[in-house]
Amino acid sequence: MRVTIDLDRDIIIIPDNFFKKIAEENEKLQKYGAEPVKALDRIRHSYEKAMSDTDNRLLTQSNAKTTTRSKKTMTPEEAQKILEAEASKAGNK
Repeated sequence: MRVTIDLDRDIIIIPDNFFKKIAEENEKLQKYGAEPVKALDRIRHSYEKAMSDTDNRLLTQSNAKTTTRSKKTMTPEEAQKILEAEASKAGNK
């Protein structure tokens, strides 16, 4: 799922079906006993991950189309670890 950051208007543009897709993913997480992920936390996580490794994750549009980086399916355990790490960071602030 692609999200666009518009630097001219300082806005984040999400697909029309963004919240529907998040709801579907959360249903799958709950099915396997993991906590659902808030939509904004999903954007925040991906943004922070991309910004933490701009050498490999800052791509031009044409490079993004040809990159070999593939989508990785997240297991419920990985989702739980991410949620726990985010909760821990939030508690430390």
